[in-house]
Amino acid sequence: MRSERILLLALAAALGLGCFLILLPFLPAMLWAAVLVYCLWPVYQACCRFVRASVAAFFITLVVAGIVLVPLAHMALVAAKAARESGKWVQGAMQNGLPPAPAFLSKIPLLGGILSDFWNSSANDLGGVVGSMQPWLGTVAHSGLKLAAHLVHGLLGIVVALFIAYFFFLTGEQTVARIRLLLVRIMNEQRVLHLLALVAVTVRGVVFGILGTAALQGVLYAAGFEIAHAPQALLLASLAGLLAIVPAGAVLVYVPLCLYLLASDHAIRAVLLLIYCLVVVGGADSIVRPWLIARGASLPYALTLFGVLGGAIAFGALGIFLGPVLLALGLAVAEEFAGEPRGAWRD
Repeated sequence: MRSERILLLALAAALGLGCFLILLPFLPAMLWAAVLVYCLWPVYQACCRFVRASVAAFFITLVVAGIVLVPLAHMALVAAKAARESGKWVQGAMQNGLPPAPAFLSKIPLLGGILSDFWNSSANDLGGVVGSMQPWLGTVAHSGLKLAAHLVHGLLGIVVALFIAYFFFLTGEQTVARIRLLLVRIMNEQRVLHLLALVAVTVRGVVFGILGTAALQGVLYAAGFEIAHAPQALLLASLAGLLAIVPAGAVLVYVPLCLYLLASDHAIRAVLLLIYCLVVVGGADSIVRPWLIARGASLPYALTLFGVLGGAIAFGALGIFLGPVLLALGLAVAEEFAGEPRGAWRD
């Protein structure tokens, strides 16, 4: 009897491992889809009052695809155009030599003189410079190919996540009920309900806190970049808003932009734009993000910040949402193990 039980457990473990390995390539897309469906579930329920469930799910998925994929397609087209123009410029430089260093290059703080001297010396011996930079150029080309592969993989992941989200909309209630039935076999129902509610409020708080703040920052960046007459203002603002998901990530966009404006004889615009980004947009981030997260998440803001940053380092973009959820569950288990009341360690 005991040997039969061990054999059944071994078969069950092998079956579970096989199912996990089959679903492993789709696990990130499934988690993205689950987060998306949970956040848009009230919208889906409202749409179901007027149309069939399948139509509502398809409409919401289509709208989300447009919101996500259209800006990405626009960025790809702009990048392809810039790469084509850069390729023509490089080809012309290889045939005719480099022109003198542009005037704005020497006006870049600290590095302007060095860059101008390097440019002018390279113009006289372009072949030698290219030969000396050949290993570096090969590394850059290899990194560019890897980046392109990651971008294509990420785009395919988005498409797969949207495809899965459509079916999650249709089967969401049944899926949650079945997960609850499985968890009840491990722990009591009250504890299961508490943990599911904890995951729900944490996901809601983190998603609306992080994405809501990033969207607000994107709008503020767009206004500032347009007023400063920055090139490709809308595109750069979209990129800054996307990077704003990670705290201080937008610095990678607006600091080079301010340096570009400064080097282009627009010092006042550059200084005012930098102050605007640091004070106005940064202030909005410091106020709005904690407020939105505190309204839904069951974690202190500092711990949520650690969850976002640590999750991003450990799991990539998905970890931005997964990290705080895991910390919230870990804190709940620690409270339970220590015999403390629920929420005692979350103040």
